[in-house]
Amino acid sequence: MSELLRLWRGMHLQPTVSTATCPFHNANGADRVTAASPASYLDHVPSESWSKSPSDHQHESSSTSISVNPRTYGEGPDYTGALATVREGRTNDGVAIAWRSFVLASEETIESLLSVYIDIVYPIYPIFHAPTLWERVRKRDHLTDQGFLASVMAACALASARTRDGALNEYTSFPKDGPVQQSEIFFSAAADAIPKDLNKATGSGYLRACGLLALTAMQYGQIASMHQYLGHFCTISAVQHLHDELYWPLELTFIEKEERRRLYWSMYCLDVLSTVVFNSIPKFDEVTANVRYPAEVDDENITPIGLAPSSKVNWLRGWNFTTDLFRVLEHTIRRVRRIHAPPREDRPSVSLLLVSDALTDAQIMENILHLYYQLPARFKDYTVIMSGNRSDDRFGFQTANIQATLQLVRMTLFSVNIPSDVYQKCNVADQVLRTFHGICPRFLSAISTPLVYHLGGIGQLLASVMEGHLTEASYTRVRQVLESMVSLVEILESDLQPGAGASKALRTQIDKIDMYMRMSHPLPLSAPSHQQNPNAFTIPPMQHRRDTGAMNRMSGHVGSGGMEEFTLPQEIVGEFPWPLIGHRPGYMHNATFHGFDGG
Repeated sequence: MSELLRLWRGMHLQPTVSTATCPFHNANGADRVTAASPASYLDHVPSESWSKSPSDHQHESSSTSISVNPRTYGEGPDYTGALATVREGRTNDGVAIAWRSFVLASEETIESLLSVYIDIVYPIYPIFHAPTLWERVRKRDHLTDQGFLASVMAACALASARTRDGALNEYTSFPKDGPVQQSEIFFSAAADAIPKDLNKATGSGYLRACGLLALTAMQYGQIASMHQYLGHFCTISAVQHLHDELYWPLELTFIEKEERRRLYWSMYCLDVLSTVVFNSIPKFDEVTANVRYPAEVDDENITPIGLAPSSKVNWLRGWNFTTDLFRVLEHTIRRVRRIHAPPREDRPSVSLLLVSDALTDAQIMENILHLYYQLPARFKDYTVIMSGNRSDDRFGFQTANIQATLQLVRMTLFSVNIPSDVYQKCNVADQVLRTFHGICPRFLSAISTPLVYHLGGIGQLLASVMEGHLTEASYTRVRQVLESMVSLVEILESDLQPGAGASKALRTQIDKIDMYMRMSHPLPLSAPSHQQNPNAFTIPPMQHRRDTGAMNRMSGHVGSGGMEEFTLPQEIVGEFPWPLIGHRPGYMHNATFHGFDGG
């Protein structure tokens, strides 16, 4: 209790947001409207949507909702319960009182962090209906609905962590004079608001909170904690049958249904990503999911009683396509694990009897590209820069995420039958890195850690090359790819805590190998660049459909040309500092792409 109050006092005494930067007030204290303010959303929402009272959300709220003391002291009700406890001797949960007091004293900071969330997190994880979020915060529903409190605190924790890790740009401002541990304080508030007995965690608020805490833990680099909260999400989801709309409460409004659909598929994608990157067990199965895709309309066109469709292409079209890619990825990783599973003597292989892998990896990729080229043009130009226009930037976020996910699918398909040829491996890694280099760095920084973890697969792929047989020419090619990775990591790690120092460590290791090569192989390492394999698969912006057959031509073998082969000493390559996949506090697993360690 004393520790919580100390943290609250520390937050309260720190300068947070002046009235000049608060979304609700200008320097004179008068109301104003900005792109980040609730009013800018609510002006477009029918009055029946944003004027709902907290009782209208009763079926969405927690069974552990907080009752507001009707007795008022001063200017308003006793939201925290502190006055009733002190003056009337009521017995209340002291920890809950401390957190509610903290929240009440941090309203401006919370509003600013939620604005950051809408700008840089919402385009990839749109699990709030923005007008409803702002209206409920304005009415202080988070002080009476514990599930909503948990989700708001978790959103603030994630927004604060992304802010600290350099996700903001010149178009999104937030003061950096708060406590360094601001994100962790909000994380603790959200975690404490979730009942220890998850059977009592009713309503979508706790589901949102667990999903956001899993994302925040990933942002911290605390992968064990990420698994914990993703597991909590799966538990509550199973209890509430989130995977099947037939079991959803009949009284849900259109807004609440759309929020649930976005939430389900957002967490599905996160689960598939964690399965691939951290070699964990998939917890979702898209085949059994009876949940519709989110409607491709803006929040302002969703009301409690229906949708107002628009003829314009919506950014959620790209968001739904990314979900398609993750569905392909789910089946692909299951296929990879079936193929590479060691033979078992204690039981027969059921997959050999029931599962068919008739399509080749090249055919699967060609089918994916067929869908990709049907997307509107603005989802395929991934070189677009961040403009500061919220509507345009949401398309930019989708374009960047589509490209990153396409590369993840491609690398996973490549691992189904990974070749031993060094040049093929390097071409794959090089093309993935080229794609990342082509994406606007602002979008990479804003999407942040989940996107950067894709690089772990490149590290594993290059590790299998470095530990194998090399020639002078093949090492030169590997070194070029390593340099490309170093330059990319330097861009991404400038403020990103989980990856801090990775580029410097990589460059130091490259220097060690160069020194070994100069001593053992006196040939110069500044040989002309190895020409890009013309059969390598790429997706440059606006590329024509004719390139969809490129995967079929990737099997061409590049021989060593009779050059003398050698292997690098294990003491050099054994502890290579691949970005974001090393052992660090909080990691329970190495990020590994199953199959990349072969060949």
